[in-house]
Amino acid sequence: MALALLKHHPGCSVFPHIELGTLPTPVEDFEIPELGTMLVKRDDLTSPVYGGNKVRKLEFLLGQARAENRRAVLTFGAYGSNHALATAVHATSLGLEPHVVLSPQAPGPFAAATLRAHATLGTVIHLVEGWEGAREAQRVRRELEHRDGIGPLEIPMGGTNALGALGYVSAALELVDQLGSRIPDRIYLAGGTLGTAVGLALGFAAVGAKVRVISVRVTPESVASAARAQALVAETVALLREADPAFPALTLPDLALDLRQDWFEPGYGVVTPETSAAVARMAALGLTIETTYTGKAVAAMLSDAAAGALAGQSVLFWNTYSSAPMLEPGPVEVLPGLLREYLDQCDRLFGEAHA
Repeated sequence: MALALLKHHPGCSVFPHIELGTLPTPVEDFEIPELGTMLVKRDDLTSPVYGGNKVRKLEFLLGQARAENRRAVLTFGAYGSNHALATAVHATSLGLEPHVVLSPQAPGPFAAATLRAHATLGTVIHLVEGWEGAREAQRVRRELEHRDGIGPLEIPMGGTNALGALGYVSAALELVDQLGSRIPDRIYLAGGTLGTAVGLALGFAAVGAKVRVISVRVTPESVASAARAQALVAETVALLREADPAFPALTLPDLALDLRQDWFEPGYGVVTPETSAAVARMAALGLTIETTYTGKAVAAMLSDAAAGALAGQSVLFWNTYSSAPMLEPGPVEVLPGLLREYLDQCDRLFGEAHA
């Protein structure tokens, strides 16, 4: 099926694109006491191999890699990054060698499962001490360019740049086409690097859909600030208008986008009672979420509902976490020693998690 973006803005067919996902993803109704009916956009089902929100971005980003005849891709994330794993899974399926620069995070069961999946894939892992991986990336780029005659395609953290955000401009238009007059008043989702939230808010604003996007920050503010959102909006709109001048000249103040700052603490990836309870609540409904990203978004949504802030509002939760079966765990011996120590710590705290 053609992307909704191409249906609404045919000029965007100039962007390289590879079909990785099963689109459109369904919208389902669930009944919960705090909200009554809760809509869920099932982007956990974007791919039966490895789904979640990264697939829509990677369709454009890996499309670019193929169009430029790259041999490898290089991306960034924390130890348990869904984006890093999704990139490795889908790049490998296209014959591209995946390199990831990984930063530390607090121990967690989902992070441990992700690292074991990297061991299965043979992802080339480069470790750094903080969130800044530019120096290591420069070294890897030089090494691969010398080896291959062409450098890797560098994909930013979260797949978030103007090209990647097109996947979620299209997703917003997809939802409008699906729901019509049933479009919700509010959409809750996890705010990592903001590509998903900004893309959705742009898509809704472009067609005048009256829906507010609530992006619950789960990463450090340096990664998910209003200034970064403003820059991403400007870059994405410029890219869209270059391809199709009919796309409106939107700016950040034109968007119904709330950047929620109140659920990040006590830090990235730290498991809290609220996020664990949110994971359990959704599991009881048959929905798969986790404690680092989607758990915080659901916890914020349920808290707002319990406080009466959502009375009379229709609400949709955008599930950005993959519900596809996790890859079988690979041999941890292939991982760097620091990651083997991290896995031991995760297993002591949470038990060995393979899925």
